[in-house]
Amino acid sequence: MKSGDRLYRLFLIWYACGIVLVGFRLLPPWLEWANVVFLMLAGGIGASFLIETYGRRGVIATVAIFIGTMVVEYVGATYSLIFGSYDYTNQFGMTVFGVPIAIGFAWLAVIGCTHALAFRFVSTKRPLFSAVVGAALAVVLDLAIDPVAYVAKQYWIWEETSIYYNVPLQNFVGWFVVAFVIHFTLFLFPARKASSEQRAISLFFLLEAMFLFLAFMEQLYAAFVLGLSLTSVIFWKWRRST
Repeated sequence: MKSGDRLYRLFLIWYACGIVLVGFRLLPPWLEWANVVFLMLAGGIGASFLIETYGRRGVIATVAIFIGTMVVEYVGATYSLIFGSYDYTNQFGMTVFGVPIAIGFAWLAVIGCTHALAFRFVSTKRPLFSAVVGAALAVVLDLAIDPVAYVAKQYWIWEETSIYYNVPLQNFVGWFVVAFVIHFTLFLFPARKASSEQRAISLFFLLEAMFLFLAFMEQLYAAFVLGLSLTSVIFWKWRRST
C-alpha cells in the first residue's frame, strides 16, 4: 500500500471518529489535540496531491504555502489586515507567534482539494480563470468553516459584526485573494496527472460535509442551507466532469 493510501485511510478513520465525538459534543477537553491531528492529516492529503502534480515544484509550493499562510495569518491577526479584526484563542493547539500551527495545515488542505477540483472544471491553459474557480471554491469551504469555528467552537474570536454570524465580509474577500494568488501561481507551472487527484477531490466534499453537519447540529441553519446549496451545485458539476 502506498503512503498516500495509508494517509488517506488514517484520515477517514480520524474523520469518522471526529464526526461522532465533535458532532455530538462527546470530545473530552483532554482530547482536543485530536482536532489538530485531523487538520495535519487533511493537510497531508492536500500536500501529497500538489507534490505529485508538480514534482519538485510541488515540494517547494507545499513549504511556501505552509509558511506563507502562517505569515498571512500572523499579519491578519496582529494588524487586523487582510481578513478583518480577530484573535486566536488557546483552544487550537501549539502556536508560532500566536498563530496555531494547525492553520498552516488547514490551508494546505484547502488549497490542495480546491486545486484538484479546479483542474476538473477549467482547462489548465487558462490559469487566470482556473485560479478564480479555485479561490471561489475555497470561499465556499470557509462559508461553512468560519461560523462553526467561531460561533460553535471559539477557535478564534471576531471583533467585528456582520450579517453573517458576525464574521466580517472582509474575511471572505481575504480568503478569495489569498487563495487566488496561490492557485494562480501554481497554474503557471506545467502539471502532470496525479493518481491522488480523486483523494484530494474527496477531501473537499468530506470537509464540506463535516462542517455542514456541525453547522446543522449547532443550529447554524443559514450556514447549513447556504453551504448545502453551493456544494450541491459543485457536486453536480463535478459528476458531469467525470
